[in-house]
Amino acid sequence: MAETLLVSALIDQLVSLAFRRVEEEVRLVQGVEEDVRKLKSNLEAIQSVLEDAEKRQLADLSVRNWLDKLKDATFDMDDVLDEWSTAILKLQIKREAERDDPIETNKKVCFSIPAAFSCFTSKVNRITLRHDIAHKIKDLNGKLDAIAAEKEKYKLNTVSIEQPVERQKTTSFVDETEIKGRDEDIDILLSKLLCEDSNDQSKGLDIIPIVGIGGLGKTTLAQLAYNNDKVLTRFVMRIWVSVSDPFDEIKVAKAIIAGIEGNSPSVDELETLHQKLRKCIEGKRFLLILDDVWTKDKKKWEQLKQPLKYGAIGSKIVVTTRNQKVAIMMGAANRMISLGKLSEEHCWLIFQQLAFSERNEEECKQFEEFGRKIASKSKGLPLVAKTLGSLMRFKNSKVQWENALNSELWNMREVDEIFAPFLLSYYDLSAKDKRCFSYCSIFPKDHRIEKNELIRMWMAQGYISSDIDSEEGYKCFQILVMRSFFQNLVKDDWNGNIRSCKMHDIVHDFAQYLTKNECVTMEVEGVEEKLKSVDEKARHLTLVLGSNAEFPSQNYSNLNEKNLRTLFVVSNRYKSRVDRLLFLQFTCLRTLSLKNCGLNTLPESISTSIHLRYLCLARNYGLRELPDSVCDLCNLQTLDLMHCSSLRRLPEGMGKLIKLKHLFIDWCEMLEGLPKGISKVSCLRSLDKLIIPEHHKEAYLDIGDLKRLKNLRAEGNLHVKGCRNVGNAGEAEKIGLRNLSQDVYTLKLDFGYFEELKRQSGFEDDSAILEALEPHHNLRELYISNYMGPSVSPRWMLSLMNLRGVALVGCDNCEILPSLGKLPFLEKFDVFGMDSVKNVGVEFLGITKREEEEEEDGETSRDDRLKSSNPIVSFPKLKSLSFQGMSQWEKWEGSVAETENMGMTVMPCLQHLYFFRCPRLQELPDFLQKTTSLKELTISSSEILEDCCRNRMFKEWAKISHIPNIQSDLKYVQKDGIYIPSTSSSQLSQRSFREV
Repeated sequence: MAETLLVSALIDQLVSLAFRRVEEEVRLVQGVEEDVRKLKSNLEAIQSVLEDAEKRQLADLSVRNWLDKLKDATFDMDDVLDEWSTAILKLQIKREAERDDPIETNKKVCFSIPAAFSCFTSKVNRITLRHDIAHKIKDLNGKLDAIAAEKEKYKLNTVSIEQPVERQKTTSFVDETEIKGRDEDIDILLSKLLCEDSNDQSKGLDIIPIVGIGGLGKTTLAQLAYNNDKVLTRFVMRIWVSVSDPFDEIKVAKAIIAGIEGNSPSVDELETLHQKLRKCIEGKRFLLILDDVWTKDKKKWEQLKQPLKYGAIGSKIVVTTRNQKVAIMMGAANRMISLGKLSEEHCWLIFQQLAFSERNEEECKQFEEFGRKIASKSKGLPLVAKTLGSLMRFKNSKVQWENALNSELWNMREVDEIFAPFLLSYYDLSAKDKRCFSYCSIFPKDHRIEKNELIRMWMAQGYISSDIDSEEGYKCFQILVMRSFFQNLVKDDWNGNIRSCKMHDIVHDFAQYLTKNECVTMEVEGVEEKLKSVDEKARHLTLVLGSNAEFPSQNYSNLNEKNLRTLFVVSNRYKSRVDRLLFLQFTCLRTLSLKNCGLNTLPESISTSIHLRYLCLARNYGLRELPDSVCDLCNLQTLDLMHCSSLRRLPEGMGKLIKLKHLFIDWCEMLEGLPKGISKVSCLRSLDKLIIPEHHKEAYLDIGDLKRLKNLRAEGNLHVKGCRNVGNAGEAEKIGLRNLSQDVYTLKLDFGYFEELKRQSGFEDDSAILEALEPHHNLRELYISNYMGPSVSPRWMLSLMNLRGVALVGCDNCEILPSLGKLPFLEKFDVFGMDSVKNVGVEFLGITKREEEEEEDGETSRDDRLKSSNPIVSFPKLKSLSFQGMSQWEKWEGSVAETENMGMTVMPCLQHLYFFRCPRLQELPDFLQKTTSLKELTISSSEILEDCCRNRMFKEWAKISHIPNIQSDLKYVQKDGIYIPSTSSSQLSQRSFREV
């Protein structure tokens, strides 16, 4: 569907290519220009009836077949035009290379017979290519003539493709936790989770299935319970795992462990994983949500269940499923919660919440009758009510509401009843938005979709323009969110921008319904499993590799390889390889994602993928280098190498990638520098890491070269590695961090790791360099690592008034912590490895010497400060504070009397405090007693403090005993304010510390 967009794009491409004056070497042979004009004329005639044809195809098979023919022809046409465009592009690169290095070019003049023969052969190849393209255009014109003539017999109506401008809403998205009509269900679920009874107490398991058809809100109900305050208090650990189909015991076990430890284990042996899982949960009360379970295989379930039995009594497992047989197989039918459909009134409330948002009273009255009738078509499904409400929020006339209510889609037998409301919303989109939405079917169910990644993939397919910034893509994404096609949104804390989303199962089914044979998902389980054949209409292929599967290495002729435009591989392999045949056969790829495939090498044959726009090789931890042939991918727009931790070099010829706009290399820790040629990539917009090399600087990108990258607009995260290697403050200023885009929210300044970090020389300029690396003042997160100056307090740090997070790592020469107490929005402060710090005083709170002197002189009394409209608050928003690896630290000073005399409040929002490897720390500040917001104190490898906690002795204990949850060496000594004797940490004592 959405062929309109492809035809429009082809017309634009024909205009830009056919009538552009290009060098004789790529100009078409005489007479073909007329064929190009005829192509354009035919496409314009077809374009005018496409909207009617797209709707008619649902009920008319002949129209659908006509559209299929048109789609095939336009895909072929796109390939030919792209081949033509690539020939022009390669000639442009060659001309620029000759202009930039005429001496080197002169060396290649055809003086010798072999060289002359080579030049002659090159000329012949260009002439052959020119004739080949011309011949293909003539053939395609013949096909299009027939297609254009055939459309007449269907009497399709001419419809303007212009779409009405939608009224943009400025309100935030509807809170997905606001659920209607499920109060009784949530009460039942919470009562089952919070009760002491267990249907299998001896094994410590209680399974609660939530059963219902798709779209009823099973996942939402589980989410509400998962985030409930009482649930948070009751369970030591909570784990959420999206299971989906097929059920893979290894993947599920790894996901549970990752939910506990934060990282997925690298092993794939089930027995090893089960032992690790048992160790993680043994004796602990946990809540595990298994969302979207389909398997009825009891053997697989029993295997997963075995290690889960070792959790503490009261542990719960909540399972969401569409199939009641799953609950029966699990032996939990008597604990099942069956979700029924919502009442018509509750569907109306959901619909109303969206459709009538920000309407005045008169509008609400005018549309209410229509609205109630439309909402009744939700058939009791909250997801459908939400989709319809999202659609109607943009309709402002009575005619539009009548058309929606009386649409023929409601009564079409050919359309699945559940898809009718989605089709209504889909047909209301522009051709561009339709195409962008339907492309999302390439992602597996329950896949978390990264917004920026998706937009770059849209660009690679030509659905949105790549010649302007990403604003067009952001708008399209926003429209799909507001139409409720995307859900489970993850947003940036500091600006509310959406980072990622998911698609509901039914919405995903709908997207697959739209693309049917065009987008194919194939699951590969075995080591040498042969790939199934795909339909000849397939253009986008997703391979989902199971835990035991390897990347297919075989002849790919049964995959419609000559026509595929997307190969998206979902994998979790730690070692694999890609056969050279992949690129020799998949010659039309625009998008290739091989993330986390365990690749060590990439074949030279990748250069044959001349149409490639998007190449993702992220998280291939063993990949050491890229072949030089990558530089022949002159259409490449995005190259993602993030987390390729073994990557040592990038090809020198990357300057030939003149279309490259996005280069991602963060977490490529072995990479020594960026090749010099990068400075020629003038359209480069996104670069997440600058590397200042320590050695062989002449071979790498220099700071002075950055000014040639005029379109560079760093976004999100920026990592500057090797800051010390700039040499002096003057060179550091040339980086121009202050002038970078305001869209850089996270800045990492890494001064470079030395093998002799403890040496006392070579760091003299660190302070001046740090001062010169002043960022823009809208920064949200700042990381400084391996800095060896005496203090980490540049003048600009306190001017970063929007900072939310600060981390200082490996600043071993610093003797004083920076005074950041006056930063108004700082929420997280982490200190790792500052071995020279011995004492931390009140200056850490942001008290200046002048304020201390004023207090001593009595200029401002305590009462005056308390009565002031601007009382002193140190770290007013700080929630998390951690100190790690501070081997010399002995005292943290700060008395209650001292802070109260100043009328100061200290850390009023602090919730989490961590000490790790602080072995000499023996004194804590008195003001911790007044920090009543503290919920959790964690101490590890800090012997003196740990003794204090275990024995509840010394004056330090009085300062922290009010904290309800205290862990020492990974064991609770106090849980929910109740003392846990060290002799029996598995049971809670009935004595609270307040009694002691």
